[in-house]
Amino acid sequence: MLPKATSVADDGGAAPRPHPMKIVLLTPPSPQAYRVSRGLMGGFGMAVHPELLYPPIELAHVASVLEAEGFAASMVDADAAGLTADTVAAAVLAEEPDLICLDSSSTSLEQDLAVACSLRRQSAAVVAILGSQVTFTPGELFTEGAVDVVVRGEPEYIVRDVARRVAAARQSGTATGPKARQAAPDFSGVAGTSWARADGEVVHEAVAEKIGDLDALPTPARHLLDNAAYSFPGLDGPVTTVKSSRGCPYDCSFCGYTLAQGLRFRFRSPENVVAELVELSRTFGLRHVVFRDPIFTTRKDRVHAICDGIRREGLDLAWQCETAVKTLDPPLLEAMAAAGCTHISLGVESGDAGLQKEYCGNKLNDQAQAQEVFDSCRRLGIETRAFCMLGFPGETREMIASTFDLVERLDPDQVQFCAVTAYPGTKLFEQLNGEGRLDYAAMTGVQALEGNEHLSAEEINDLIAAGYRRFYRRPRRLVRELRHPLRLAGRLARYLRLRREGA
Repeated sequence: MLPKATSVADDGGAAPRPHPMKIVLLTPPSPQAYRVSRGLMGGFGMAVHPELLYPPIELAHVASVLEAEGFAASMVDADAAGLTADTVAAAVLAEEPDLICLDSSSTSLEQDLAVACSLRRQSAAVVAILGSQVTFTPGELFTEGAVDVVVRGEPEYIVRDVARRVAAARQSGTATGPKARQAAPDFSGVAGTSWARADGEVVHEAVAEKIGDLDALPTPARHLLDNAAYSFPGLDGPVTTVKSSRGCPYDCSFCGYTLAQGLRFRFRSPENVVAELVELSRTFGLRHVVFRDPIFTTRKDRVHAICDGIRREGLDLAWQCETAVKTLDPPLLEAMAAAGCTHISLGVESGDAGLQKEYCGNKLNDQAQAQEVFDSCRRLGIETRAFCMLGFPGETREMIASTFDLVERLDPDQVQFCAVTAYPGTKLFEQLNGEGRLDYAAMTGVQALEGNEHLSAEEINDLIAAGYRRFYRRPRRLVRELRHPLRLAGRLARYLRLRREGA
């Protein structure tokens, strides 16, 4: 059990340092079998289309905070740079870092830890790791000597405080020297960390508070990224991501976002968001933007103000977001379309009212309103994607059929059927697994890890594939898809990949 005290220093005060300390923020390579996007599912990560590559925007936020402190930060994104598990260590060590901080995900955790272990073995740098998976399973990470410290929770200020402690230890001569590995610094009192003492005892420091003032964060350090390397299937040109808010009030039992970011909706001001959009457009020449908020339209007035700012600044952006049906209406959709919104991903989850209420935050409790939202998007030229989940506890074939029926009526441009996955720390995990040991590598979001009272894991996987066939093989849908042959080819490739992976 982690301590419940909550404190984090975010006042900007910095301990004195004799010189800038070198820090490398690393996104390790994806496993060979599939590409992993570590920021999805609230930081637990998910296997994705091979053409999808988002920038590591959370690490870019961390880098900007470190630079504001005077630290020398750099970023290594292995997938963007074409690095493998065999070549990534050389690229990181060439920077001669004092501190290395790796991102992680559930499905890639074993490989992430192997990379961390290699870096720790080959250098004297302090090695830290962050991500939702390690936040909720920190005690498991020290058995192989892969890391010196685990960053639990929102990382920006915690990594800064870790860097301060490393810098202070180096200044006093108590930490690792330039060549030989010695004991890592003592992280006592650094909220949001777990670390191991010299005798092997693992210490879990107090949980850090969520960041209250998101406007106080500097804009992400995009100057440290190869911005042209990032892509989204079907988009012509590089893509970037923006986190304009955190937290979600709907509390879905399976969701990693509420677990990682909390139920309280915290948001950046419209002016702050528009300033970042101006920078990424005019300074970096980026046009395609994906908002990575869990529920982008939680506050309609804020979204209206962001849209007004985009139009006022004359920004030529094509952007997309994720949100819930019940937070949308035709006037808001009209404002979003006028400001460049081209695509909305919507959490439909289930067509069964009981499952909606019990597991899905009741996000879609009015199917007539949902129909109005999807119809309005079609009228305005905004593409839609419906996210659906199959395999809830107690879910039957008939309930799954109601989900298939609903998405056919709504007729989104795309549908994504995911297997219900109980990530560590979620309410669903506590209900199904308690403290049970799981195969994290299987948490791809594509395949069911286990069945329920009515369906085996294999049956759920078969139903996911059947859902795709049923949705895309309808005559009206086939006519629409044939108008976009390249997009159709991509979807066929995804379907075949799902079949290869057992779904």
